[in-house]
Amino acid sequence: MELTNMVSKSPRRPQRPGTAAVKRDLPPPGLLNSPDQVVKYYQQLGLPMDSSIPIEAIIESNDELDLSFKDLGINDAYIKRIADDRFEIAVNSKHHPNRQRFSMAHEYAHYLLHRGKIDSMSEGERILHRNGDRNSIEYQANTFAAELLMPDVLVRSAFRLSHGNLTKMALELRVSKESLKYRLNDLGYGVT
Repeated sequence: MELTNMVSKSPRRPQRPGTAAVKRDLPPPGLLNSPDQVVKYYQQLGLPMDSSIPIEAIIESNDELDLSFKDLGINDAYIKRIADDRFEIAVNSKHHPNRQRFSMAHEYAHYLLHRGKIDSMSEGERILHRNGDRNSIEYQANTFAAELLMPDVLVRSAFRLSHGNLTKMALELRVSKESLKYRLNDLGYGVT
């Protein structure tokens, strides 16, 4: 009697709480359409979302995205298509790491929200309300980036830990004080 390799499919066991999901069990990250979905998705993959959001790890774990750091002159960042389903996010290497984080989140927002318009976007932009621009696409990307990097739960935690000290909150969340002020006002904290 000849023995053959037999493979049987066992019933799928539910995932234990606190264990990382296997990437193949989750929808493609390009289908995420809210900051909350992004956080939940990457928590399931095991990325820590404790005191700040690991935006660089989020981008680098996506097979459709390449992240680079370049001297972009006066521009903060850009996203461009480099193949059918591949995009490059470039961030100004000369900027402060917290500013780079916001730039990454902003361009990641374009990838999720405005993928069909990326080919018509300029290669390089200034972001975070610095130029007073109220372009709806840029405003959406800024809002998404702020909500992603500063989810309500982390803002409240940073507020408690810092006793409302803006500088300490920004350090905890790894964002600029300027972007934190916008987010706090959006959440109703009334910062001036």
